[in-house]
Amino acid sequence: MKKNIVRLMMVAVVFAVTSCGTKKHLVKEPTVVTPTPTTPSGQVKPTDTKGMEDLRKQQFAEKVLDNTVYVDNITSKIEFTIKSGSKDISVNGKIQMRRDDVIRIQLSVPVLGMEAGRLEFTKDYVMIVDRIHTEYVKGDYNKVEFLKNNGLDFYSLQALFWNQLFLPGEKTITKDKLKTFTVDLKNDPKNSTLSLKRDRLSYVWQADNTTGLIKQVDAQYSSQQSGNTKLQCTYDDFRPLGVKQFPTNITLDMNTSATQKAKHINVNIRMKGLNTDSNWDTRTTLSKKYKEVTADDVLKKLMNF
Repeated sequence: MKKNIVRLMMVAVVFAVTSCGTKKHLVKEPTVVTPTPTTPSGQVKPTDTKGMEDLRKQQFAEKVLDNTVYVDNITSKIEFTIKSGSKDISVNGKIQMRRDDVIRIQLSVPVLGMEAGRLEFTKDYVMIVDRIHTEYVKGDYNKVEFLKNNGLDFYSLQALFWNQLFLPGEKTITKDKLKTFTVDLKNDPKNSTLSLKRDRLSYVWQADNTTGLIKQVDAQYSSQQSGNTKLQCTYDDFRPLGVKQFPTNITLDMNTSATQKAKHINVNIRMKGLNTDSNWDTRTTLSKKYKEVTADDVLKKLMNF
């Protein structure tokens, strides 16, 4: 059981890397969009039907962007459930996030309550710690081979966990960059979509028509050489966080044919109360008893679990 917890947790990270990142060679300048006539305030002139439709799309995209929470720290106890094949494991843990700095997930051994492993993403490095076997992987985003190949981007991951829009290769999104997205206003009573395509990568965000809250993100990477990877992230059970709303139930459903054996994995993170506590260390320090292993070593173990 302990062994499976850590391995499944690591598999989830590898799949998230493959699904959510952006390969450096795919990051391009945003597509040039022909400016629409505007008023001095910058809004589209509603001179015709198209102008009115463009204005509605712009307003909807701005509503989605404006749902970004203002707080700099989010922490919570969590219930972490992971399913892969016949394996279905639920453990307790903790999530700690500081804006533009770190995302950390800690998982505990059932009953005993001791930490089994942790994932730590910072702006400069990623670290996966196996407490059970006192091993870890640590490296910057360009030197860890499976991260580099699959293009993990910290700010894209942050946006995924913080329920925000993102542009590959960009730290933040300003309103003027919203024209990069294709907005499709649906007649569906619930959700409209914002989409983005960059070569082999495509993203679709579904947001509530009334509130603008992001309810689902679909990401797909397609390649004849390295296979296809799909990620669907859904958000539910929104709770107040400051003056904004934040999802306390996040589910990631991942499929990939980029490995020797096709893999499917489902991860659910249910938060048990949101906090904005800032009194915690943002970096993990390991004792000398921990052995550093390579990402390739970890992947070999993962593919055989």
